[in-house]
Amino acid sequence: MNKLDSSNKQSSGIQVRAGYKTYTIAIIAIIAALIIYSPVDPLPYTFPTPLPKLEGGLKRNTILQRAERWFTGKLVGPESFAVDKNGTLYTGTADGKIFAIRNTSLTLVAHTGIQHSLCGTPEYEPQCGRPKGMKIGPDGKLYVVDSYKGLLRVNVSTGDVETLVSNEQGSDGVPFKFLNSMDISDDGIIYFTDSTYKWERRNFRYAVIETRPDGRVMQYNIKTGVCNTLISGLYLANGISLSYDQTYLLISEMSIASIRRYFIKGPRRGESDVFCDNLPGYPDNIKLNANNNYYIGLASVRFDGSSPIGSFLDLIGPYPNVKKFVTSITPLSAYNVFMPKHAMAIEIDHDGYIVNSLQDPGARIIGAVSEIFEVNGTIYIGHYQSNYLGVLKSSNIEQVETKAG
Repeated sequence: MNKLDSSNKQSSGIQVRAGYKTYTIAIIAIIAALIIYSPVDPLPYTFPTPLPKLEGGLKRNTILQRAERWFTGKLVGPESFAVDKNGTLYTGTADGKIFAIRNTSLTLVAHTGIQHSLCGTPEYEPQCGRPKGMKIGPDGKLYVVDSYKGLLRVNVSTGDVETLVSNEQGSDGVPFKFLNSMDISDDGIIYFTDSTYKWERRNFRYAVIETRPDGRVMQYNIKTGVCNTLISGLYLANGISLSYDQTYLLISEMSIASIRRYFIKGPRRGESDVFCDNLPGYPDNIKLNANNNYYIGLASVRFDGSSPIGSFLDLIGPYPNVKKFVTSITPLSAYNVFMPKHAMAIEIDHDGYIVNSLQDPGARIIGAVSEIFEVNGTIYIGHYQSNYLGVLKSSNIEQVETKAG
């Protein structure tokens, strides 16, 4: 080999290495830019391990596949329910409407926002409204939290909607951003959640990924009209329910798969603790059932075997930059690809143990569950993305004796 050949090879090698270096730098620069311009500012979070197994009260079953679908295509995301003394069921939908359901009859009651052909789309959600949690109050009126419009009172006879506390007013000087769920005590106190002070409902997936404790619970006195913040620092405060004896509240901390308990009466008043955690999914609405236990809808699941790669949020939880990268390249409409096809709701007792579950492996009949609402021997199943109302007879549910901790 002559000197010229050797020199050319060395020069070629240097050029290749320089090319690789330039390519690597370019890739790093692109990733860094995506991280820097990500819409989220996440915190690290490590979920408890191991993932729950489908055993005990979580034993795999197909109970939800016995449900019927009602009003398919006529409802857009019926998520939460209320019932009056006459047995009329009420629900709110993603296009800003509130409906009454009497047997198999569907009647429009009210709009919480404007009426527009594009209501039900993310772009128009703030104008059209998004009624979420609801309950009949002691005065017979329907109380509703709308994610964008505030705490409302609805006259179901006339359709008139009264704003009690607007999102702009908020509580203790902080506006509401994403009102979500509510319950009402026998003495006329409304307890309701503001999931996050940063993100609107239409962007809630960012709040899930950020894993920041920026949710809170408020109380509103129907008699005095006074609203104040009861507890803050919650991780995506979602569903809320009074206990069977109304001495404490249960609050879903959705983004960390946990339920928090907050005492409102008795010697522990003002204290809170973790009621149950490491749940097999991300808890949504909480409702008392006929057993005086609690039904909790799981918006998506995280259990051993739910995904070939493991739970997506568990995997990225400890790594803020990975979260930033994911959110910078993934449109909000595509996040459903991370949700396993397995619908589930759980039943927990007063000690925080899972005593039963309602499942649909493969999400064949029920796509996912936000709320399980039981009344007069019938269970109504809602989810924020469903275009139908799930209906199941309580007699179709077998009781499981073994508890899952």
